[in-house]
Amino acid sequence: MKLTPLNIALACIIVWVMSEYMSDQEPLFSWVWVLLLSLIFIFVDILFRIWFKNMQRLWMVELGFLLVVGILSILIKAQF
Repeated sequence: MKLTPLNIALACIIVWVMSEYMSDQEPLFSWVWVLLLSLIFIFVDILFRIWFKNMQRLWMVELGFLLVVGILSILIKAQF
């Protein structure tokens, strides 16, 4: 299995969520949203691997996807 930005991001999110739930503060996201985000990342990673065989192109597309998801997450969290 090749390492991609979505795999790295998913690992970072899982570590971040685990550390956040071990602290006394209220978590930023609920388990449902974290699970949904994880499933989306896994599904999109598989789709991008099928569509893009060139690893350089795959990395660029996945980095762009992560950027869009990050911006949308911040905007949604700021609205609610």
